[in-house]
Amino acid sequence: MNIFEFLEKTAGSGNMPFLIIGGHAVNAYGYSRFTKDLDILIREAERTSWLSALGDSGFRLCHDGGSFLQMTPPEGWRWPLDLMIVNAVTFASMLTAARTMKVGAVILKIPSLDHLFALKFHVLKQEIPGRGYKDLVDVLSLAECNGVDLCSDRIRGLCEKFGSKKIYERLLAFRE
Repeated sequence: MNIFEFLEKTAGSGNMPFLIIGGHAVNAYGYSRFTKDLDILIREAERTSWLSALGDSGFRLCHDGGSFLQMTPPEGWRWPLDLMIVNAVTFASMLTAARTMKVGAVILKIPSLDHLFALKFHVLKQEIPGRGYKDLVDVLSLAECNGVDLCSDRIRGLCEKFGSKKIYERLLAFRE
């Protein structure tokens, strides 16, 4: 069983829906880039259930940032697992607008492109050392691959709501 099959089985057995985010979601939207982990988005109400199920399967919590958890995989698994935790309202909105992504025989859900942009803007706003360039390139490349005009009111609004005006200005400067 691969990690995607494992997540699908774990989620189904505990009624714990999730979305694939991060590099795998970026890849699903046409911008192929290397990723060294697997990121999922879960509801806050299922945090304990996910940690328990993952712990029972050999994953170990190595970083607890409150709404962002990093798990070390058990022996033989390829990727570390990161969990981003959001409230029920945010999760419901993202799940309703989600797209599907097929990995082997498994059908998974990924955020809509706008929600993926919002997640990237949110991460950029955190100013995490060593992450900014990668997330900025993701946004620029996703826009190019999907015919999105970064100068549009929609993208500016998303960036200013989930990121900042400064991030939007950086985006436009890099675009040129």
